[in-house]
Amino acid sequence: MTHSKVTLLKAKYPTIKEIRKSIVDDIITELAKNKVQVRLDNLELYLIIDEAITNAMEHGNKWNENKYVHIEVAKDTNQLYITITDEGTGFKHPDVHSKVHLQPRGRGIFIIKQFAKVSWNKKGNSITMAIPILHTDNSIA
Repeated sequence: MTHSKVTLLKAKYPTIKEIRKSIVDDIITELAKNKVQVRLDNLELYLIIDEAITNAMEHGNKWNENKYVHIEVAKDTNQLYITITDEGTGFKHPDVHSKVHLQPRGRGIFIIKQFAKVSWNKKGNSITMAIPILHTDNSIA
């Protein structure tokens, strides 16, 4: 059985540090509107989305307000997919080593990987976080 993806949100936002919270709020609001619940609490979900957005703005777009962060939120039967793409040149996505979380910087990817399955596009300027959807008894009909 194939699981086709349904897009819940597709938007772009300018690279402005102060709007990160409103971007996360837009995503969480869209999930609530579509009654999508994931196996993370709101703090964990907020944290990983904010980390990915911050990485895109800081490392990808270099805080250039003329560049955008592109957000796509989609779901299938079992997973929520949050894709965040910057307009930078990309990077070689690392296999995050256990020592990374001890560094004063560079913990974002390590943190994200604790809560979501992560993949990047070939260029390295787009991260997709896959998060299991929580199914309630009444949704299985």
